[in-house]
Amino acid sequence: MPDPNQTDRGVLEAIRGGDAAAWTRLVEEYQGRLLRFASARVPQRADAEDIVQDTFASFIKVTKTLQIETSIETYLFGILRNRLVDRLRTRWARSVCLIQDVCRTGADEGPVEPLARMPATDPSVSWCVSHSEQRQLQRQVLTEALQQLIRGFQEARKFRDLKVAEMVFYGQLTSVEIARLLGLEEGLVRVVKHRCLEAIRARIAQCDALKDASISYSEDLLTEVWETQRLSCPKRSVLSEFLLESLSPEWFDYVDFHLALMGCHFCRANFKDLQEQQTGDQHTQFRQRIVTSTVGFLSEA
Repeated sequence: MPDPNQTDRGVLEAIRGGDAAAWTRLVEEYQGRLLRFASARVPQRADAEDIVQDTFASFIKVTKTLQIETSIETYLFGILRNRLVDRLRTRWARSVCLIQDVCRTGADEGPVEPLARMPATDPSVSWCVSHSEQRQLQRQVLTEALQQLIRGFQEARKFRDLKVAEMVFYGQLTSVEIARLLGLEEGLVRVVKHRCLEAIRARIAQCDALKDASISYSEDLLTEVWETQRLSCPKRSVLSEFLLESLSPEWFDYVDFHLALMGCHFCRANFKDLQEQQTGDQHTQFRQRIVTSTVGFLSEA
């Protein structure tokens, strides 16, 4: 799995060194998008603020030993999601995309288990290991395979195929549902899905460490990896360009799909934060409250 980018490494090192200004900048950068995300899931703003404040407190307490393999933003969202699940166990724990709230019939294919139906390269290999280290390796290799797939679609401007992949692996929709929502032939959707699975299988086959493992398949693993790593989420800079309508037509169409049709909760929170960023005293007061309540942990981090 790729290392965090240089900027995030620098920020983390500064916070580890007790740099209060670096911590304040980090809170200022992320508080808005985290609060928008939490506010969409709890009825009272005060509750949402408490959850976000707890998220920052949890983050700063572990910075001394933290070894993140993804961006700080993704790690913060991960902590926030866990806090929300604790608060709203039955209500929100399995919510991924807004589209799933209205489209999850499974009428044409039954439960979506794409990897379960994909022939393995070796009969001894399946998709979920019982041993924790093997399972972690599997997630890592699967993450790399999906990243490679998504990057290839983006670089080739194959946004139609990226939409199909996102709806299959992230939204867990059936071919019939995808064809209807995107206005495509069902056969074409199945072809794109098959090509995606073949590409993923080819990447997994390159991992020698998994060849002799005794593994059992978990149908939610693809969605889990896609969701927790936020693999197809546009960067904040891209969302800013979308807001300014300065993206190329194909990129603009994809971001609109990701926000409006897929309804990605993470990116909708990010986008709303961009729209409302620094709009009033409430935002500043909340940041000051977070910094005041957490800065004391710098000496302990």
